[in-house]
Formats: sequence, C-alpha cells, structure tokens
Amino acid sequence: MTHHPDHEVELFRDEGAYEVYVDLPGYDREDVDLRWHDGRLHVSAEHRTEDGETRVYNHDVSVPRSVDDESISATYRDDVLHVRLPVADGDSRPGTRIEVGE
Repeated sequence: MTHHPDHEVELFRDEGAYEVYVDLPGYDREDVDLRWHDGRLHVSAEHRTEDGETRVYNHDVSVPRSVDDESISATYRDDVLHVRLPVADGDSRPGTRIEVGE
C-alpha cells in the first residue's frame, strides 16, 4: 500500500533514514529525474500531455545530516514518489543521480 502525503512534499525521519514522499499526480516514472547533490535531494519532472502542454515540477529537499548516498532508494507508485535517504556515519559524496524504481 502506497502512502499518500497530505501535502505536496512530506519529510520525516524513521529509524536511521529520512523518508521523503512527493505527490506527483499525472507524471510517469520515466518523467522523474532525481538527484542527490550537496546535502539536497533535487526532484524534477517533466510531462508532455496529449494536447501538447508541458507540465514541469521542481523541488529541493534539504536534510540536516549526512546521507549514505550509495544506499539511497526511490520508488514511484500510484502518483507518489518515495525516497529513502539513509543517514551516513561519515561524510557523503558531493552528488549522485538516483534511479527511480517501480
């Protein structure tokens, strides 16, 4: 069962990780570009509708602790992007692209 956020973006800390939920109705998984860079999660999406209109979404989420960027995971189901950002013991790398799974 997919968690549907009450707001466009929800962030909370769960046991050893930050959980981010982004409500992206009308986008496909392939429309989503997700990156971790310099302590921020960058979420962008672009979707072209059948009538030629292009919808664009951009949002950054900052977290107060270092993240293990090699263990970041993301899924997109039922119009909701869920990203898990595990808290790192040390420093994280400056940036990485994140694959979004189903």
